[in-house]
Amino acid sequence: MKRIIAALISIIILAAISLPATAAEEYIDIATYEDLLKMTDDPTATYRLVNDIDCANQPWTPIDFQGTFEGNGYAIMNLYVNDVGTSTRTTIDGNWKEYDTYFAGLFSTLENATVKNLTLLGVFVDVEKNDNTYIGAIAGYMADSTIENCSVEGQLWLTSDCKSFGVGGILGYGKGVINNCTADVTLVCIDTNKEWKDEQFMGGVYANGYPDVTNCTINIRGYDSDHGYVHDGGIGGMYILPHSEKYAGHIDNNKVTGFISFFEDNTNRRAYCVGDIGEIMNWTLTKDGNDITGFERRETMEYSKDLLPNDCENPEYDKQTVEPKEGEYGYTLNTCKSCDYSYKSNYTSLNVFNDEPAMGDEDPDVYTKDKENPRSHNSMPTIIKVIIGVIGALAVIVIVLNVYNRVIRKRHKKQRYEPRHRQH
Repeated sequence: MKRIIAALISIIILAAISLPATAAEEYIDIATYEDLLKMTDDPTATYRLVNDIDCANQPWTPIDFQGTFEGNGYAIMNLYVNDVGTSTRTTIDGNWKEYDTYFAGLFSTLENATVKNLTLLGVFVDVEKNDNTYIGAIAGYMADSTIENCSVEGQLWLTSDCKSFGVGGILGYGKGVINNCTADVTLVCIDTNKEWKDEQFMGGVYANGYPDVTNCTINIRGYDSDHGYVHDGGIGGMYILPHSEKYAGHIDNNKVTGFISFFEDNTNRRAYCVGDIGEIMNWTLTKDGNDITGFERRETMEYSKDLLPNDCENPEYDKQTVEPKEGEYGYTLNTCKSCDYSYKSNYTSLNVFNDEPAMGDEDPDVYTKDKENPRSHNSMPTIIKVIIGVIGALAVIVIVLNVYNRVIRKRHKKQRYEPRHRQH
């Protein structure tokens, strides 16, 4: 018995010693657009969405991020990105030529980072830049990072006059893991320089690099107008490792539907465009279980007009509003009056943070999703909970010790009493 009690005390002492580590792992909750902006104060921390965030009519500068972002099943809606991040990284093209490159997306760069359980709805990345650039809905660049259980719906447009550039539905360029994600995206890539022969990349998941892509579902509508060399794919534009790297990658169990419409204005044509990876430079990867039967390759030889989702010169749209419901997002469905082109915008949700008190609520600082769940920074901190748990456990041990001592004393008393009783 004493050994068991001593072991329990040791465990509790160890838990108390580790309290600082427990507190360091605590999430920083994100409830508003302003909270998103504050991630730049500590890009290495661990963040968590606690309701849907509406970014409509708000500017966004892509963030360099090295922490953990837990989407928690919530959505960032109507994110609009029209510029790249401030930092550059090195990328390579199909000739292993290196470029200093800019990036755009929710995150400019992810390095040793994790993004999981996040939904982007109505994301619109619209970048026009004459420097080497890659864009992706979640990140423009990734190194040794993971994107998992994420979903993207929206449009990504890149207009460029440079040597190397690309558009990816989830990621622009890099390496890491992209697992169990969905992308329903319209991708547009426009090369404005007809003189030099650039290297261009487009993919439903990523544009260029060597990430592992597994268990993803992609619906792509791609439009690529290029006067250089095209590398397009339903999953990725190119798979290529730097000469210094050795890696056995995986492009497995993905499903692709949709199409890529493109032209390659180049007498030395290559026209790489297929349902999985446009061009593979390093056959150190496995490709297994991918379903690309729903993908369509559409090539045109007409180079005078850029390929766009809508061919109408002055399109007019009918707008239909779908209101949000419990468990369902609302949005505006825009349908062109002259053709069958349509897209969704202005997503809405019942779960957006409401800073006004609801009828009968005394505390305005609550979420509309669950009025019984106040903002986590108003809840009891983890360290306090652990301390209370330790005190409770010690109290239990004290009680057990007291009971044990009483039993022992009674037993000893009985043993002393019985001999005297037998003598009488």
